[in-house]
Amino acid sequence: MHPKHHILLGAITTFLIFLISGINSLEASIIFLASFLIDIDHYLIYIISSKNISLKKARNYFFNWRKKWLEMPIKKRENYKRPILFLHGIEFVLLLIILGIFNNLFLFILIGITMHLFFDYMDILIVQEPLYCKFSQVYVHMTNKRKKSVSLV
Repeated sequence: MHPKHHILLGAITTFLIFLISGINSLEASIIFLASFLIDIDHYLIYIISSKNISLKKARNYFFNWRKKWLEMPIKKRENYKRPILFLHGIEFVLLLIILGIFNNLFLFILIGITMHLFFDYMDILIVQEPLYCKFSQVYVHMTNKRKKSVSLV
């Protein structure tokens, strides 16, 4: 899902939560920011792999990667590696739950992250991807072994 969609859906959902839950504006802001800043992992992966800090080039890289990925037949995708998005999995969610036991701030981050992942799951269903690609990044890593990387050339 494109970042602008996450920002829009995050804003709408956060506003609704704000209206019905009684949270304050700081807590709502944390939820909203977490609902799209989770995608920082895409940018960090780009920086590490390319040694380039250009946000524009990172954006173009992932947009082009997604376009090429979705043009590929569904069966053929099984032969290629999926990106390991370390903030997009149950492992990170569990960490936030544990941290939330000690500090409520992490619970608001968890709400925003959960919203983001929910919208990602809707997108995954639409493009007919398996849910595991956003459920467990450890599992993605294990299934990536002996697979080819998607070339953008």
